[in-house]
Amino acid sequence: MDITTVNDRHLYRGRVVLRDPADPGGQVELPERIVRFGPDGWLTVVDGLDDDVDIELYPTGRVLAVTELREVGDRRPSPAQRIGHP
Repeated sequence: MDITTVNDRHLYRGRVVLRDPADPGGQVELPERIVRFGPDGWLTVVDGLDDDVDIELYPTGRVLAVTELREVGDRRPSPAQRIGHP
């Protein structure tokens, strides 16, 4: 499924940090993901815009941070890339 069939606007590229369900005190970092805020109470996350990507929905209660946001299609490097991080 193409993400644009689910979310055709407000797509951003950024870094997502989630609570680790296997370790309540732990975190899972998802760098360079495509995100959409919604549906209500959820964060939609994919790792690219290809036809064969998996679309994942995370309840906002699991989301610790969404940072380094820029609109999809914006070719400028992310803040992390500007200081030399991948």
